[in-house]
Amino acid sequence: MRALVIGFLILGISNSLIAQNYESIFGSDSTQWNITMGNLWGTGTDQHTVIKDTTINGFNYKVIDGYSINGFQGYLREDTIQGKAWYRNNQDTTEFLIMDLQLSVGDSMFVGGNWNLQPGYYFVDSVYVSNNRKHIRFDFELFFMNNTKFTLIEGISSNLGFRYQDIDYINNFNPELLCSYKNEIQEYGIGQCIISGLNEISNKEIINVYPNPFRDNIIIDISQWKNEIIKYDIINSAGKTLKSRAVNNSKINIENLNHYKNGTYFIILRDKHGNVINSKKIIKVTNNKYH
Repeated sequence: MRALVIGFLILGISNSLIAQNYESIFGSDSTQWNITMGNLWGTGTDQHTVIKDTTINGFNYKVIDGYSINGFQGYLREDTIQGKAWYRNNQDTTEFLIMDLQLSVGDSMFVGGNWNLQPGYYFVDSVYVSNNRKHIRFDFELFFMNNTKFTLIEGISSNLGFRYQDIDYINNFNPELLCSYKNEIQEYGIGQCIISGLNEISNKEIINVYPNPFRDNIIIDISQWKNEIIKYDIINSAGKTLKSRAVNNSKINIENLNHYKNGTYFIILRDKHGNVINSKKIIKVTNNKYH
């Protein structure tokens, strides 16, 4: 019996040594993520911060503030032994897995969110270490990030931030993690950490795209837009860029689109820095009853 007890003790010690402690996504004193947010008038930044601890259904969460929607808050919890993290918000009882650092090449994870035109399970195509942090990369190219692949990042969350599973993400806008900070030290991001929104613009439809639905051509009317627009992209529902052109007129007529398949497309307008300043959803049809 004594030998059996000693054996179990040795096994327990061995397992504890094997168990890996992953880096926490939270700082000991403060945590902040700068994540893109958007509306019909352009792109801005939500600066999310941990404001306190709370307990929900027996689980310990960090309460996240900084949402553009009044009354909105998020909740994050993690297991640093398993390398997992979960997210929910105060508008819904659904909890989403947002981090699993034990995934291997060939494993899959569900990626949803109302910004995602193709929610579903995506497969891990690469596992690697960069800047002393484990990265889990998936076979999911993000067209709005120059086809960078969706990646989980140890100690950070992901290159889309922690809200990418959120079904309440404002106006279906594509999320992107710009920068993150722990204990007021920047841990992620080398470029622009804050994008100025266009909230000063009135609700007047100063950028017009028509006809919608369309058959053969699309007209983009930016004659009332006072800021600089450099180019437009036409993107299909799979995130593939079908056409990209510089803008040299206040009214652009995009012709010869009759070969496009029926379905949903997006017109993306960008400034000289490549930032998205407006997007419009358009529908391709061939039935005359729409015209």
